[in-house]
Amino acid sequence: MGIKAFYFISSFAILIFTFLDLTYSSNLKAKNITDDLDPETIQWLQRVNSAGGIVSDSIISAVDDYIKEIKGLKFQSINIRENILRENWFCGDFNAAFVPVIINSDGSGAAFGNFTDSNRNFTPDNFTDTGKYSGLRGNGINQYIATGFRPFSIPEFPLNESYFMIYSMTDSADAGRSGCRGSFGSGFYIYPKYLNGNSYSTLHSSVETQSSFQSIKGYILHQRTGNQIVKAYYLLDQINSSQNNSTTKPDKEIYICAFNNNGNATSFSTTRYSGYSIGKSFSNQARVVHYNAVQRLMSKLGRKMPDSDQTEITSKLMTFTGKDLTVNYRTRGSGSIRFGFKDINGNVLSGYSADDCIPLSGDEFSRKVSWSSGSDLSTLVNTPLYLTIEISDADLFSIQFKEQAAQTDSTLPGFKIGTYKQFFADSLLIGSYPSVFRIMHNPMKMPEPVISPEEEWEGNLLITTYSNVSYSKSIEQERMVYKMWLRAVNSYGRVPVYYESADGINWTRPVLEQFKYNNSMENNIMSDAPYPGGLYTVVDDSLYNQTDSTRRYKSVYNTHPNPPQSHLNVSFSYDGINWVPYAGNPVRNIGEDLSSSGWNPILGKYLGYFRDSLAIRNIGRYVSDDWINWTYTGTILRPDANDIPKTGYYNMQVLFKDSVYWGFLGHFQMNANADEDPPNPTRTDNTVFIELLFSRDGINFTRCGNRSAFLNYGELGEWDDQMVYTIGIPVIVGNEFYIYYNGFNFKHMWNPIPPADGGPMKSHVGLAKIGIDRFVSLSAF
Repeated sequence: MGIKAFYFISSFAILIFTFLDLTYSSNLKAKNITDDLDPETIQWLQRVNSAGGIVSDSIISAVDDYIKEIKGLKFQSINIRENILRENWFCGDFNAAFVPVIINSDGSGAAFGNFTDSNRNFTPDNFTDTGKYSGLRGNGINQYIATGFRPFSIPEFPLNESYFMIYSMTDSADAGRSGCRGSFGSGFYIYPKYLNGNSYSTLHSSVETQSSFQSIKGYILHQRTGNQIVKAYYLLDQINSSQNNSTTKPDKEIYICAFNNNGNATSFSTTRYSGYSIGKSFSNQARVVHYNAVQRLMSKLGRKMPDSDQTEITSKLMTFTGKDLTVNYRTRGSGSIRFGFKDINGNVLSGYSADDCIPLSGDEFSRKVSWSSGSDLSTLVNTPLYLTIEISDADLFSIQFKEQAAQTDSTLPGFKIGTYKQFFADSLLIGSYPSVFRIMHNPMKMPEPVISPEEEWEGNLLITTYSNVSYSKSIEQERMVYKMWLRAVNSYGRVPVYYESADGINWTRPVLEQFKYNNSMENNIMSDAPYPGGLYTVVDDSLYNQTDSTRRYKSVYNTHPNPPQSHLNVSFSYDGINWVPYAGNPVRNIGEDLSSSGWNPILGKYLGYFRDSLAIRNIGRYVSDDWINWTYTGTILRPDANDIPKTGYYNMQVLFKDSVYWGFLGHFQMNANADEDPPNPTRTDNTVFIELLFSRDGINFTRCGNRSAFLNYGELGEWDDQMVYTIGIPVIVGNEFYIYYNGFNFKHMWNPIPPADGGPMKSHVGLAKIGIDRFVSLSAF
């Protein structure tokens, strides 16, 4: 029932009494609801009262919980309040709905914009306070909200670190947008979902960026994270990362449900809004806090998104040779996945339809699919078919037809799957569908490094050698261990150091007694006899080289006699500790540099991905029969028009698994002038993060996640807040990939600025984890 709130304020206390509406009850009851309310909740209620609004106890409680959550006072401990400058979740009755919950950055009495949103032509018929279809919906003709929030006039609203977020309750195309464009030509606005199915945004720029939002129900966030980068998010997932330069903040107020085009209301919306938020860009951690708080608030308001419908997608025509279909998947809530088959003419196969399939729900890395008739697909082997997938609230990471029942018949039409595992990072098997996302998933970093420079001979810097982490017998004990080769920087220069771990998390420093440091041999420094500067790209070749045990471990490295000259060299070892350089070095006399190499069983050759040459940051491909004679096959990756200007590719580690290639690309971002030593670097200048790439042939790579970071540098002030580099390829541990990386607290510059944490320049080894084969999914919500 409705509850009318009257407020009496004195210098001694704020007493808020609520009375049951006499329409519903003849018994007057009073209740004090000021107990434990956050001061900003009370301020909001005062504004609601001034607007003649009505709110219920349950809504007051929901809003108060939300305010406390974003302050880190309830449900979680991280305070993100200062990021939020203005928010309205349209709470209470029609009059209260136009009163923002938050109007500034610090909870003071001042307002960024109007104290209440100005209603332009909405009527009570356009609004519902609670329920799955609640919120404000425009008529697409003349209805909108004027916030009074003028970006140009608000110093607390940064030019290069700003966001615009809406919560949508509809899933239809809409020619409307929200935001503004000022007299300088720059804009701050979003089209949630335009008629062509895409979302567009402009954040303090004169250039629109495009994102493919198949659905717009729920939490939608666009934010600028630098003077060049704009990122779009749907729910918790990053959908796109686009490049355009910020110009200036617009000097006109932001409209909601319409566009303020330099003072003229246009582009009226028909989207049903359940709220909006404007503020300073969120870090990844803060964004998750905000998302969870908003979702919790919407749930309490009864504004959960309508349950997603089962979406059917269909593969390209294909054949397979395995009798069991196994999948790697994860569902959410009441989500499920079902599979079926259609023949070459599109007819559903009797007994193998999606309706016959036993629904999958849960979280499993390998689940055999069954139908009412069983799981055996032997009768369908080498038959051209379409695979149908019905999916809701789920992530599908891979499928595989296992247990080979026949050889592939190459004469048949369709994509020949055989028994190979199929991933969804490209559209070769599954094309694009309006309500299904192709999402890149990020690994979870461990909060602290797993190896830090602690011994005097390690100095402050441990640096990657791009060597693969090996798993073999310990050099000290009768047990299997993980092995890692790094470089330490001390008073002797760069020296190679060796580490071991029984579990991949806790690492030791075996005493090698090979290098005297400060008159002691008690250290893990390897002999630097082969060459100065450390060991590069170590590969344990025991699986493929059975004929020469003295060359079980291989290394490829560069020498630079007269920069920019770069010579390629190789060396060999029987134990990974004692190395012998090849007598015929250098094996190439032109500029290969940082590399990723290893045996490829499909090619029957060693395959290497080397940086094309010193200071030319492209990726080249090389092959060799013997690790000594390398043939260059061409440049496979170079920055293009879709990259942010002055991007460089520092190196790329390549994981070959299940006959596909996953690339982990070092993305080096310079400033607009390509300064190696910028005088006043911005947050993103001269930083390095890791992208994820996918290829079926090792030559043509798909950039996953719209070129966004797969493994990003940390938040400012953290130990890895400026650069992250790969340390070999991911290592399989149980049902997880362990991804080791080298984190730095200073920029890639000749003369780096001091670290943000106020301490010395340091680098460590970090660990991030992700479920095995869970890099990219087909996802429905």
